[in-house]
Amino acid sequence: MTTAAASMLVSGMEEIQILLNSRRRLILVQTYEEERFTEDMKSLIEARSYKGLSWTASSGLRDVITREPAKEQMTDPIKMLQHIMDTKDQTVFILKDFHDIWDNKMAKRKLRDVIEWPDNMYKPIIIVAPQCQIPTELEKLVTLVKYDLPDRRRVTEHLESLEAYLQSKDLALPTGREREAIINALVGMTDSEVTNVLKKSVAKHKAIVLAEIVAEKEQVIRKTGLLEYITKLGDMGNVGGMDVVKSWLTDAYFAFDPEARNFGVDPVRGAVLAGWPGAGKSLFAKATAFMWNLPLLKMNMSDIMDSRVGQSEKNIARALKLAEAVSPCVLWIDELEKGLAGIASSDKSDSGTLSRVVQELLTWLSEKEAPVFVIATANDVTKLPPELTRAGRFDEVFFVSLPHDKEREQILSIHLQKRGYQIVDTVPEIGSGKFSVVEIAELASRMKDFSGAEIEQVVAESGRRAYASFKKNERTVHHIQPEDLVFQIETIVPLAKRNPQLLADLRNWAKHSAKCASSEEHNFLHKDYKAEGKSKLRVIGGGFEDLDLEN
Repeated sequence: MTTAAASMLVSGMEEIQILLNSRRRLILVQTYEEERFTEDMKSLIEARSYKGLSWTASSGLRDVITREPAKEQMTDPIKMLQHIMDTKDQTVFILKDFHDIWDNKMAKRKLRDVIEWPDNMYKPIIIVAPQCQIPTELEKLVTLVKYDLPDRRRVTEHLESLEAYLQSKDLALPTGREREAIINALVGMTDSEVTNVLKKSVAKHKAIVLAEIVAEKEQVIRKTGLLEYITKLGDMGNVGGMDVVKSWLTDAYFAFDPEARNFGVDPVRGAVLAGWPGAGKSLFAKATAFMWNLPLLKMNMSDIMDSRVGQSEKNIARALKLAEAVSPCVLWIDELEKGLAGIASSDKSDSGTLSRVVQELLTWLSEKEAPVFVIATANDVTKLPPELTRAGRFDEVFFVSLPHDKEREQILSIHLQKRGYQIVDTVPEIGSGKFSVVEIAELASRMKDFSGAEIEQVVAESGRRAYASFKKNERTVHHIQPEDLVFQIETIVPLAKRNPQLLADLRNWAKHSAKCASSEEHNFLHKDYKAEGKSKLRVIGGGFEDLDLEN
């Protein structure tokens, strides 16, 4: 199969124009948007003074310019191909249902006869199909072109058209961050989907409402069954600790901006967050999308794998193309190590299917041009293939460990404040719904070796028990008291105490294989080195600098 050159500067229609100039006879256009493609071809045909006919299995031939049915009506594909062979005019034929006829041996043979027939009259055949399953007999005769979904410019034009209508009716217009989020949500939809959801929002709300568009986008993504569109994001202010990775992410955003390429700056690719379960890796992925005001797509490797032969490879390729179509976006690959478990024995267990899926993912990570920021999360880093985390695929590998004293104080405060409690400097009255800074510090010290998820569990269960006690008239207020938290702390045995070897193994790995997500954890891991008096380290712009103590 001959594939059209994939230049960033050449669109699908520009590529078709080049192929027509070179008199290519058979072109397969991969797209879901038959109508928009036909409209674009109409302009191209008119500009060249060609004749254009489109064909469908239900209505036969139709004039592309006038949309009138052709005189010669035929729904049989073989008769239609014979008509192409007999045509004496320079005509472009657009065939819209031909990918469903690949199993028809006579139709395949006839198509090959038409393409290879010695004819001085140029009559290009353009097959429009949603997927590129090309018969072996035709692979060397067809050129594949990908007709992309509407780009950001076209989506913005649709939005501006509706905004002009709203303005004429003195209705509210989206602005600032919300408008940017609306455009990001619309990218990745077809032309008709963009138009329909904007009109639906205006008809329903008399405004362009982001939630309406996000709901529609979620439907579009969900129908593929390969990616999940995450709508419940979190503010980075609700992520405790992780100061190093937060600082790195702030700087990374500038490189992710398309304007950075004008200065020769390479865009960031993504990061691996590996480490302790319940330490906030998933929350961080959600907060990144919120912080950058981008859609968040979640990929579960279990959804990619399929028992049917060849389907898993197609699924991963389609999922990655969908992420590129939605870009700019954040792609979250969750619990990556579980999806890749068994890769070492893939040749024996599944005839190499998993190996091929991983290779497709690795190649994409290395070569992707689209602005897709990838966050891969993993708990058991020992199951990750080394080639996955090598330089050039991810920008950084961060180790996310248990929170230390100050970080536990921060996490506990976050979960209390989310439930309406205040953190104050003075000693609060009992039942006031306030906690003092001193009380927070004391409680956090009792939660040594607790993960962020276990701290949240303490607060949540304390709140439930306090409310139940209030409803049973055992107390006069429903607020959580310090003793409620202490009781829950003493009833929970954290995972780090149940499996200390796992924590030790992760920290041993992190010393040499990852950058700590937290400066507190970094100082803890490298305390032996610091104790020798050779150097001390400080956080600078998301990294570390060694400082000679003697100087």
